[in-house]
Amino acid sequence: MYLEKDKFFVGQLKGISEDSNLILINVKNEKNKIFPKILIRSSYYHYVTVEEEPFPMQGLADRIATIFSKGHVNFIEDQNIISILNGKIIVNEDGVRGTGPSADRVKKIYEQFKIDLDKE
Repeated sequence: MYLEKDKFFVGQLKGISEDSNLILINVKNEKNKIFPKILIRSSYYHYVTVEEEPFPMQGLADRIATIFSKGHVNFIEDQNIISILNGKIIVNEDGVRGTGPSADRVKKIYEQFKIDLDKE
């Protein structure tokens, strides 16, 4: 949702009123400040764009963490990647980088996670 040329909010649309006032949740602004919920009056925003729902990297990290010892799986939110075993295995939206048996296990988890997402 764009308020001005360089001011915007990105979040999940939770509700809309008859007057086109919007409620967004899990919101970030152009400065990456996070808001749990905001209400934007229709007179305040210029236009709204619809984007895909982001890939749930945190959910994937949580699933991967079930097979590794505590502390070996690190979700790096600002880069939107998962670092496993101190960077020996890296996971992003596009797949898994790394070699060996652990990387193969992570690749299987990643593929199953994507299948589960498609079912939703």
